[in-house]
Amino acid sequence: MTILVVGATGPTGRAAVAALVAAGERVRALTRDVERASAIPELAGAELVGGDSSEPDGLGAAFAGAEKLYLVPPTAPGWGGMQSRLVEAAVAGGVRHVVKLSAIGAGPDQPSMSLRFHWQGEQEIEASGIPFTHVRGNSFSQNTLFDAETIRAEDRFYSCVGSSRFAKVDTRDVGEVVARVLTEPGHEGRTYELTGSEPLSYADMAQALTEALGRTIEYVDMAGEDYAAALVAAGFPDWLAREFVDIYERGWYGEGRGAATTDDVERVLGRPPRRYADFARDYADAFGRASTPAPS
Repeated sequence: MTILVVGATGPTGRAAVAALVAAGERVRALTRDVERASAIPELAGAELVGGDSSEPDGLGAAFAGAEKLYLVPPTAPGWGGMQSRLVEAAVAGGVRHVVKLSAIGAGPDQPSMSLRFHWQGEQEIEASGIPFTHVRGNSFSQNTLFDAETIRAEDRFYSCVGSSRFAKVDTRDVGEVVARVLTEPGHEGRTYELTGSEPLSYADMAQALTEALGRTIEYVDMAGEDYAAALVAAGFPDWLAREFVDIYERGWYGEGRGAATTDDVERVLGRPPRRYADFARDYADAFGRASTPAPS
């Protein structure tokens, strides 16, 4: 059995490939840059195939012979059309089970582009006739890596979430759930909502980073418009800066709904989800680990 992973170089894709390879599965990983992907440790043991998921019409060879698919759609303006063509490619390629990365809060009326597109993708996959499983992730613990530069330089990170709490899920848990769903029977037709076990504010996350890094880390809250402007000034494209605000200040998470927890990770994996403190400790080097403890 060949399992195709579209989005293999992203955080959940890497984790899924690693778990599938460790389980002895034959994995085909789609990547725009095979040379760069070959240096990613988590992709070792997978067949690396060149191709661009934002141009699905040229992916016939990647889909050929793939019986199962983990689909992480590209995130960019026009994502809806790309995602639709990826679903069409899966149908044409004879895929027998597709696991789609989606998001908690996906819906047609959300201000967030990504939540609308995830909902659209779920509907299209269900209409395609391919057996499916939707894996809806909460906000990822690894999203803090977007702030690694300011944490290293200023001991601060910024956003526009106020005091909202998030039961963030670790992308490693998402990838491991995906691997189980693709290789065990009984998951077809299900939707799993993956969260961590503890709703934390960004101030709580700053404290976890403080303990992991050995120096005081501070969360600085900003108004949405100011945060978007700061992201653009830092080099983020305008559409992505707007998306951060639309999903975190105005939509699902801004309403505080990202604090809800589920037991889906534990039900699939047989263990509790990783805590945010685990993420902070495991990724401490990315933020600049201090050599002496932070003041208590």
